[in-house]
Parts: sequence; structure tokens; C-alpha cells
Amino acid sequence: MNYSLTLKNELIDGAPHSACCKKAYAAGLLFDLREMRENCLVLVISSAAARHECVRVYREQYRREALMNGAVMLFASEKLYASHEQMPHFACQQCRAHFLRGVMIACGSATDPQKAYRLEFRLANPAKIPLLAAFLTEMGWEPKCREIEGGAVLYFKQNAVIEEILSTVGANNALFALMNAKIARDIRNEENRATNCVTRNISKAVNASRRCCVAIEKIRTAARFDALLPELRETAELRIEHPDASLAELAQLHNPPITKSGLNHRLQRIIAFAENL
Repeated sequence: MNYSLTLKNELIDGAPHSACCKKAYAAGLLFDLREMRENCLVLVISSAAARHECVRVYREQYRREALMNGAVMLFASEKLYASHEQMPHFACQQCRAHFLRGVMIACGSATDPQKAYRLEFRLANPAKIPLLAAFLTEMGWEPKCREIEGGAVLYFKQNAVIEEILSTVGANNALFALMNAKIARDIRNEENRATNCVTRNISKAVNASRRCCVAIEKIRTAARFDALLPELRETAELRIEHPDASLAELAQLHNPPITKSGLNHRLQRIIAFAENL
């Protein structure tokens, strides 16, 4: 089962028990209702678990049965019809969280955090878009909006915001999965940075060694090797014999060993000597 469906199932399992929160939860589940014909409303949900939860809650709150035809559900209730274009009344602090829980079950989806950070709400009723956007903004999360065929999408791409939303609606398992994915991604990024740094350093060392070896060969070709000072000849011979050695390793090969700074100074003098030929 994918991350989004697992999230919906977790939210369904955490359905509220108090009367006021049940009303807010029902309002969230049925938030995207659209008028189909007089006194009849339609809601389209792709998730089977979400559809069954909508039917259960509708039966509990309105003592009516919804008609289902695949992903399409029809609701007929004068009370529901009169209130479906309005935001519900939130009687307690938890009502808001349970309303959002219902909206996420019916209209929400989340991308697997192993791939990307994205939480979105797809709405088919254009009248509900500004209502939900205002609600989310009031909760402290300002969504971005993108129009799509048949409606619009309100979405978030910041992992910190998504973590807050999941925590608010009580989706702890989904929250832990997102946090673990973030930690794993940070570790991979750090490993990549370290690898890239090592690669760059190796490349720089190889280029420096190649440049010095080319300079030494130029000096030899010009029959000027004996013109080098004795300490420079020693360094040049060691560089040619050990082209892959690091500066630290090459410095230790001298007799007696010299410092990296001293070695680098000698190499620069050899290169300058070659350039002046």
C-alpha cells in the first residue's frame, strides 16, 4: 500500500468520539460536495476506504444512506444541502483538527517522502477553494494553489509544514515515516558532499602531480636536470618515482623527511625553473 493510502487509513482509524468533533469531522469528509441537481449533492472520491468512511459518517450524522456508483457518491439531505457551502462551527480546540482530518481523508493526498515532500488537497467545488485556503492560512500554513482540469489543488512542499499538519491531525505513523525519510535523505546528501569533496581533492592532487611531472620531463629533455639544486633534484626524482603519492607521503620519502609546506615550495621552484627554460 502506498504512503498516501496508508495515511488515509491511519486518519480513519483515529476518527473522533465527542459529538462536536464528530460534526466537524463529517463536515471535513463532505467538504467538497457539489450540487448535482435540486436537493442532491455529489462527491467523487477515488479511495474505497475514504468512500466507505464518508458513507458511515453520513449515515451516523444524518440518518440517511448515500448512493454509490464506483467513485461517485450521491447525498440527499435538506439539512446537508442548506449548509454545504459554509464552514462548520468549531466548538472546541480539537474540532479544527478533526475537520482537517476529514478533508485529508476525502480530498488529500501525500507523496511518498522517500521521493519528494508534497501534501495536497484536490477540490472540485470552486466555491470551497478560498474557504479551505483561508482555513489553512488561519491554522498557520499558507498553501499554494494550482488550477487543474475540473477544479484546483492547494498544496504544500515544505517538509516542516507537512510535519506540522500531520502532527495536528494525529497521523503519527505517517509523520515518523516522513521524519525517517528526511534523516535518510540528509545522510545521503552528507555522504554525497563528502564524496564530492574527496573527489575534488583527488582531482586537484592528480592535476598538481601531473603538472610537476611534465615540468620535470621538460627539464630533463632540455638536459638541465643537473642544473637543479641538490634538494630540488631529490624532490624531482621522488616525484617521478611516486607520481600517485600525496604531498604528505612524498614529504616523508625525503631523507630526512620534510614538511608539506617545504615540499610544496620545492615543487613550485621546480615548475618555475621549467617555465623559465
